[in-house]
Amino acid sequence: MESLLNVVENTTGDCIKADDAEQHVIEEIRQMGNDALLCWGSTAADREAKQLREQRPGLHGNGKKKSVGIQLLGK
Repeated sequence: MESLLNVVENTTGDCIKADDAEQHVIEEIRQMGNDALLCWGSTAADREAKQLREQRPGLHGNGKKKSVGIQLLGK
């Protein structure tokens, strides 16, 4: 919200025309939306993992696979 107010107040001095201000507002709102969705996604993933662990107590994650790929054999 502070960044939007900075655009309105033209604190950087680079919003001379309405088109410039509009572009800055659009960029700030996109960034805010991106931040909100990243936060939501992280929370949703944690919630789903917790719920799955509660439903199936024997289930556990093994972490990321450590495979280096398919090893080529001699010809």
